[in-house]
Amino acid sequence: MTMRLFTVVLSVALSALSAGAQPLVDLGDPFGKLPLVDAVLCGNLNDPHEFAESTPGVSRVETVLGKPCRVLPSSPEQKGAAYFAYRIGKGKGLKPGEAYVLAIDYPEDKPRTFHVVNRGCEVFQGFHTGNTLGDSMHGYVASNPESLKFPLSGKYRTWRQMFFLFERFYGLKRTREELNRPDKPEDGFWVIILRPDPGDDPLSAGPAVYRIRLFRVPDVRRLYQPLRLPPTPLPRRYIFVREEMADVYAESTNPRQAQPGVDMTRFFEFKAHTMRFLGVNTFCKDLLEFGHNQGWDAGDDSWYVPSHDPKRWERILQIAARHGLTVLPYYEYAGSMGLNRVVQCAPLKGPGQPYTGIWWGELYHADITDPRTLEDAKRLLDATVVRFKGKVKFLGAWFRNRVSHIPISFSDDALARFSREANNDRPITRQMLQADSQLLERYRNWWLDKRKAFFLALRDYLREKVSSDCLLFWTNWTGEPGPPLDHGKTVVTDDLELWKPLLPQWWEAESLHRLLRTDRYLRSITRYPDTWGTDEWQHGEPRADVENYHDTEGVLFTYPFHRIYSVSRPEDMDAFRTRSGLAMVRMYSLNEHRDGGILGDFLSDVELAGPYCMAAEVRAVAFGDPFYLGYLVGNTHYRGFPEYVRRFNTAFLALPALPSRRLTDACSNPEVVVRVIPTPCNRYGTYVAVAHVGWQPRRDVQITLPLTGKVVDAVTGKEIKPLRLEKGRTVLNLSLDACELRALLVHPSPRPKGR
Repeated sequence: MTMRLFTVVLSVALSALSAGAQPLVDLGDPFGKLPLVDAVLCGNLNDPHEFAESTPGVSRVETVLGKPCRVLPSSPEQKGAAYFAYRIGKGKGLKPGEAYVLAIDYPEDKPRTFHVVNRGCEVFQGFHTGNTLGDSMHGYVASNPESLKFPLSGKYRTWRQMFFLFERFYGLKRTREELNRPDKPEDGFWVIILRPDPGDDPLSAGPAVYRIRLFRVPDVRRLYQPLRLPPTPLPRRYIFVREEMADVYAESTNPRQAQPGVDMTRFFEFKAHTMRFLGVNTFCKDLLEFGHNQGWDAGDDSWYVPSHDPKRWERILQIAARHGLTVLPYYEYAGSMGLNRVVQCAPLKGPGQPYTGIWWGELYHADITDPRTLEDAKRLLDATVVRFKGKVKFLGAWFRNRVSHIPISFSDDALARFSREANNDRPITRQMLQADSQLLERYRNWWLDKRKAFFLALRDYLREKVSSDCLLFWTNWTGEPGPPLDHGKTVVTDDLELWKPLLPQWWEAESLHRLLRTDRYLRSITRYPDTWGTDEWQHGEPRADVENYHDTEGVLFTYPFHRIYSVSRPEDMDAFRTRSGLAMVRMYSLNEHRDGGILGDFLSDVELAGPYCMAAEVRAVAFGDPFYLGYLVGNTHYRGFPEYVRRFNTAFLALPALPSRRLTDACSNPEVVVRVIPTPCNRYGTYVAVAHVGWQPRRDVQITLPLTGKVVDAVTGKEIKPLRLEKGRTVLNLSLDACELRALLVHPSPRPKGR
């Protein structure tokens, strides 16, 4: 053995010795047996791990379901947010860039809301149980709160987050302006459990944690979720995720910061691994955030302010190509800096004034009625998509309106265009529009038609320059949680009497069942928004005129969903359907700054616990049948219950993007929705989507299909033996978990010989 090899072997041995033995522990689906790195017993007052609280004594140890837990009580007597925290992994041989699993054992005994802060990867994620709200009731944006009685198992469950360890970490408190992250892998990292202000979630009993464990993932590729997609001739479905603030914490643009959390290229490699793990097939990246360049080469400093890392997008595309991922660039387009010098927008109150009071969001505007704006947008696509044609598969482009980015303009030039095109050359003024509501409505409708023409022109450009099947997605709403129900101060619930005495002044409780008998949500998301004072939100965020796109191909308004009420009325989702199908985007509330400043810069994406984390998506398929599912999240998309996410994603992607028909008599259980998706000439058989939208698992569910032939699971390819065959029908017996989607394929029966 050479001295160099001996040194390497000795170094590895000493590292393993210093890290201590790492026993293999079965962490269950989808992880299996993993090396246990460290464990904290939160209910043990003598646990040796470093411990911290927001204020001394704010948490306590209680026995819950027979085990000692550390609890953060939440009741009206407590004021403000609070946390407890443990440092995990110190001296355990942690390696930057490696994959780990953070596992938190919690009791599902009461309604509880948890926010988990993982400083090892700068991710905040929340989950909630029972009839809690999860997202904060208050804040500067409406969170669309919903309180439903999701079942409590009365057992311990485990929240598990697979993540990639950064090179340096913040301590307990973090700010965007902090120059250096003080901690390194050898120091371990903080895991923080936060309780929001009790007024933000009145029904929560507060977090309770029995144990926190850290596991090492020796080979993340072993955990990739295999996808069985429809055969190539059939159109496919897509899942994509836009992360708003994840990369901010991976690498700072502050030139004085010596140690970023992780190299940005490495960070996006982590993202690709995570997508492969969760079964997400489309890599989405924001290239314009509030109109600002996010890492692509504009080639002209007078057009866009140059990025400090202009080759980032090119490196991301190389990563996506290596992983076989489709790509969807995302743009918060407000016209370029160069365009804004020559094309000006103006609200109805006059030039030089803002549409809203959010000045920092209105640095740029794009007047889509001006032909120069279309040329500017095409140039953007040239720089970010067309030039990379053939390097990856592009799904298309995703545009989103932020604060008055693409507003209705009442500039002199826009008024002159309206006069020429829609008013028989009769000049109009802003004063005339203010005085004549019918004339104003005609102007608005003209503008909506111009916006449609703008989108169609961009679609055509992508199809001419890149691929004939490129799509253009448009998200119409500026706020992170999506448009609220009317004024935004409504709690949708299945227990009105419980909520009525809990609500502050000006708030209302709305029955879920009553709401679903109306089109209130659809009206809320397709109307002009409310405004106040001298603001013009109605012109800064023009309404979603989805009725003008039903017969359109290749341009899709994304349907905003979040709560159960948003995915339970087929009519609501049908209103957004086009000839290219339906695109839906789940919009998260972010819960920004709801820590009250005790952790510094804070935002947290929250989901329901266990199988209910996919309740909205399963209902979306059952009652809306989308072809495209997107997510607008604030953090890195590390899901806390990956087994249910993977199960849904693989079933969704196994189905072709073809029109489906709901079978009304396929199952006697009204909570089991069955859709059949025939393929052209039945050449590839008939696909079947079975969506169980109920809260309880169901065993021995009988599904009757008006089909015969070999039935296989479209995800695994395994044959499903029928319970019995009837005249031209197949009866199946299935066991379905709560909120589960199954994808089946019925192969056509062979034709008799001689025919």
